[in-house]
Amino acid sequence: MIKSLHTVMKKMFFFLALLFTTGLLWAQPEGGGPDKREEMLQSLRVAYITKQLDLTPAEAEKFWPVYNKYQGDLRRMMAEHREKRGSELDMQERVLNLRKQYRGEFLRCISEQKFDRLLRAEAGWGDMLRKELQRRREAGERPMMDRPMRRPGGGGA
Repeated sequence: MIKSLHTVMKKMFFFLALLFTTGLLWAQPEGGGPDKREEMLQSLRVAYITKQLDLTPAEAEKFWPVYNKYQGDLRRMMAEHREKRGSELDMQERVLNLRKQYRGEFLRCISEQKFDRLLRAEAGWGDMLRKELQRRREAGERPMMDRPMRRPGGGGA
């Protein structure tokens, strides 16, 4: 019981820290620019995935170079897809093939269970960002990349 309570408290703390950090990200002044926001988003993503996979330092040392290479290939693939205006089904098939291609490299760094958690964590990260963007749109706030967000504690930017 105490161990499960401890686990729940750790998860709640992580979620609140992530939420707070996300709020700070959106609160960056305009001078921070898209590069700074992208860098901060990437840092949050690393923290989120590390937490979701419960990576040991040894696993993380091997995992992140493979993951960064995978992400680079995925970004290039998506950019190419947008330029060609291909079908969604073709894109999903290409992403699946890329994941299959990288699976062996990932399994040299992490277990099969952690690889499965990685796939779920990537979807969870995207869902979390979409929900935050939707919440901001419904609140009448401009999207994150074209203006600074409110600073925590009230007041406008």
